[in-house]
Amino acid sequence: MVPRWYWAAAVVALLWMLFGVLAFVMDPLTSDEALRAMSEAERELFLARPTWLFVVYGAAVFAGLAGAIGLVLRRAWAVHAFLVSLTFVIVQFVYVLFVMNAIGRIGAAAALPFPLVIFSVGIGLLWFSYLARGRGWLRG
Repeated sequence: MVPRWYWAAAVVALLWMLFGVLAFVMDPLTSDEALRAMSEAERELFLARPTWLFVVYGAAVFAGLAGAIGLVLRRAWAVHAFLVSLTFVIVQFVYVLFVMNAIGRIGAAAALPFPLVIFSVGIGLLWFSYLARGRGWLRG
């Protein structure tokens, strides 16, 4: 029997990933006003992102959404979806932080918190899906 807290966690995961989808959709709609509100270094980083990185961002978000839907549907493939999502998250943030040198350009205090939160949640969702599969809460 699936415990009640499982359902709460699955719904929270779904809401989290829906916020990720919203952020992804809103990213290319960033207004000129919002760009002007950024520091020069932040604006340069934002505008310098290659198109393929935006594709990686979308893949991370939509794979994570699939994983969350898999949790709600109690499907074992949720584990694989979260693994794919986390892989894309790592690719995205390694590129931004180290290849684009976000840490050097805007400082660790500005560059690291958001990626660390996203990565931590991704690890947590992957762990939760493994736990759920191991306890038999997810079906083939």
